[in-house]
Amino acid sequence: MNNRQAGGTALLVYGLATSFAFMTNAPGGDYVESNVAQFIAPGRMWTAFGLAYLGILGALAALVFGDYMRDEVGSARGLFSGLAVAATATSLVGWFLTGGVAVAMAEGGTAVRGAVPHPVVYTLTEVGNLLAVCAPALCVGVAAFLLAARSALPRWLRVFSVVAGVCGVLAPFYFTYMLFVLWTVVAGVTLVVAGRRAPAPVHVETAPSRA
Repeated sequence: MNNRQAGGTALLVYGLATSFAFMTNAPGGDYVESNVAQFIAPGRMWTAFGLAYLGILGALAALVFGDYMRDEVGSARGLFSGLAVAATATSLVGWFLTGGVAVAMAEGGTAVRGAVPHPVVYTLTEVGNLLAVCAPALCVGVAAFLLAARSALPRWLRVFSVVAGVCGVLAPFYFTYMLFVLWTVVAGVTLVVAGRRAPAPVHVETAPSRA
């Protein structure tokens, strides 16, 4: 597996794992009390914790994406890697915050669930969502700008990367997030396919030198 294949696979994992965990786990968006009550229900702890770990997998995939794709942007490789590190770090904090709320409610029992108001739970998980999903999307969005400006990727993908970069930067508004996720899938698949088509390096045998 070459760098583009590895980077594309990691981008796919990041986009799909993060978005699935986000859409099916903690309450977000408009406040709905029934959603909060369902999230902190005793029987849902393992589901919430498992989805948080899926999000953590996506966060680590962002780090792999940055490591394997940094050479695509030439002298900006240090900035590209730094953005991937920042995306992973903030996402890990966010997923542990969100998953930690569910675990605390389950382990604390009725004493905790009955004492912590639902709006407080919502506030904590909403902050967790911003850290786990939106902050890394912003970082990866800026990395998409670098790919658009500095890489040798196809022109159409570089143009799409600019659009995705804007959507990633604006991810805290949420309505742009799904277009950003679409880019992670399209770009990921394109990189994997392009990596497979790349010619294999030719190994040249050299004759041993004679004294």
